[in-house]
Amino acid sequence: MKSRFMVVACVAVLTACGGGSSNTPAAQGPPSAQSVADNSSDFSGVQKCPESGSYDNYLKQEQTKNPSQYATDSKDWTDIKAAGSNDAYVIVYAENSSDCGQFGAGTPTGKLAEVFAFRFKDSSSAAGNFKVQTKSFHLSDSDVSAIQAAGGTVKQGAATGLGDNSIVVSLDFQGTTLYVAFWQNKEFEAAILVSNIPITDGAAEATKINSRIH
Repeated sequence: MKSRFMVVACVAVLTACGGGSSNTPAAQGPPSAQSVADNSSDFSGVQKCPESGSYDNYLKQEQTKNPSQYATDSKDWTDIKAAGSNDAYVIVYAENSSDCGQFGAGTPTGKLAEVFAFRFKDSSSAAGNFKVQTKSFHLSDSDVSAIQAAGGTVKQGAATGLGDNSIVVSLDFQGTTLYVAFWQNKEFEAAILVSNIPITDGAAEATKINSRIH
């Protein structure tokens, strides 16, 4: 998953500058990854990008647009499946169509939101993967330092409002905003990345997405 890559890229840019309807869940068992990630009411003033869909579909499109990032994300996906993931979905929304299909290779010109949902066979597998797969869902100490040096805020655990296994990054620099959250809840790991959208809106959407895990 390219979450960590996008955070670091956005921080680098800022520092250089100077500082669809969701599916109805089944009656029994956990919801699908799509029903957690995909809801047309989550964001306004944006369009759904073509790379949205299953994570395999996302990777297939990324392979032609950003091969180097694809290599990293493909390996991460292999590791996540080995850890017990059996379903994954990605939704990408952009205000400008030119921001679709960037796969972390460019700086968004307008509103951009990405939602990732990974369902695991059980909650212990999801929790274990969150703690182990640092490349996919965590930030290194140097990443945290870079974000804080750029004026950003990093919260982890209960302080995020998304549970003990969670991390939230927020940055507001000269009118450019970035909000990123990674967390584990029950059988799911989820991530949301939004830029050029108010941080409070990003946090509200993370809460809405989390509420669809039941």
